[in-house]
Amino acid sequence: MATQILLDSTHFNEIRNAIRSRSVAWDAIARSSEIDANDVNVAKKLESILIHKSAGSDITPTHIDGDIIKPLIHFLKTSTNEESRKYVTNLLAELLSSDMYSEPTIEYFRTEPEQLDELYDCSFNTTDAQTNLISSFNIVSLLIQQGLINVGLVKKLLTNDLYLDILRNLEQMDACYVCIRLLQELASKKEYRMTIWRNNGGFIHIVFDIISRAIQPNSTTKIVATNSNNLGIQLQYYSLLLLWLLAFDTQIAFELPHQYLQDFLNLLKLVKITIKEKIARLCFAIILQCCSKDVKGYKQLIKNLLLLGNTLPILQSLSERKYSDEELREDMTTLKELLDNEYKELTSFDEYLAELDSKLLCWSPPHIDNGFWSDNIDNFKNDNWKLFKQLANLLKEVSNEKDLKNITNKQKKIIIEVALSDITHVVDLLPESVNILTELNCKVVIMQLLNYPDSRVKYEALKATQAIIGYNYKN
Repeated sequence: MATQILLDSTHFNEIRNAIRSRSVAWDAIARSSEIDANDVNVAKKLESILIHKSAGSDITPTHIDGDIIKPLIHFLKTSTNEESRKYVTNLLAELLSSDMYSEPTIEYFRTEPEQLDELYDCSFNTTDAQTNLISSFNIVSLLIQQGLINVGLVKKLLTNDLYLDILRNLEQMDACYVCIRLLQELASKKEYRMTIWRNNGGFIHIVFDIISRAIQPNSTTKIVATNSNNLGIQLQYYSLLLLWLLAFDTQIAFELPHQYLQDFLNLLKLVKITIKEKIARLCFAIILQCCSKDVKGYKQLIKNLLLLGNTLPILQSLSERKYSDEELREDMTTLKELLDNEYKELTSFDEYLAELDSKLLCWSPPHIDNGFWSDNIDNFKNDNWKLFKQLANLLKEVSNEKDLKNITNKQKKIIIEVALSDITHVVDLLPESVNILTELNCKVVIMQLLNYPDSRVKYEALKATQAIIGYNYKN
């Protein structure tokens, strides 16, 4: 049974309607020595029945075989005429979209699977974005069919710059939407999920950008209007649906929040501002999948939700909303129960570790509570100063990098302030920690921060410098 991709894209339909309305000079193309006359004849016949709905052609559903498909593929291989290539590419899309012809077309590729690789190899021989968009539709339409699973071809598509350039161009949101939909269709097949995830470098930042820009009211490029603009909402929805489908794989469910923690926590911010229940439901569904007991490190993720995501207060405020979606309400209750159970076991040191591991230091209670430092100072010395080295290296990393992924300049400044303050606490209580700072070349970084443009950073750098000099003076 064929699976058709039902694209609710006005943009994609308009492209194909414009192609259908054009006339192709088939006779002139046939006279050229470049194109085989049989290839042109097959294209003309398909145009007659698929575009003009003419009767009398000898091409029927029972005749969709190598005599039809191979000439189309050969045409794409040999033609250098952009317009005729676009037209033939769309004829393949017509076959795959047709209620009458899609099943026999797909059945042919099932019996001759090597033809799918042939089609891919000749489908992206142009820089024309519209042709490449239709080609992507054709390839994905075949890849999702039972009997046509081809992991290698999916990897090729996800590393194909002609496809990725369309996906990454957020200025052309209509075309980006089609590419996101095609990714989501691929992710619906469990056989492809790990391949998609392992090759996400070309697109995952776009998925998160689509989500995060909805919660940045001052964004210069407003591609998503959270509570209006149907296309924007649909783009947001299918981006979330893509993440949800990927997270069915427990390894991906572990790696997703581990590698993209700040973006993952932004799902909660999105829930706070959206009035679309389908958006909120998907956000909670993704979070719960990643918090499942079947996922490695799920308890640490729950701690991060508590300590870094401010999730309990968010859930409390959301509980006052009258959601009509029963599944959404159940997911909120389930997440709250998970958080409540973990909250009972939390300590202030857990909170500190969560911040340090995530690199998202802020002025939370542990950093300013003298009791915390006196109670936990030995932890910074244990295991050959492992924790203190992590703190010092974080300061070096954030101070030396001009642009940090997923961290704003304001967050960067706060991280530096807090790290400097923490180092001062450790040096005051464990003076020998200065030797570690020397070993890591971190003293130089601290002194350089005395010239930082922000006064609070300068102040914390001065305190840390004074603590270090005090130790050096005593020795």
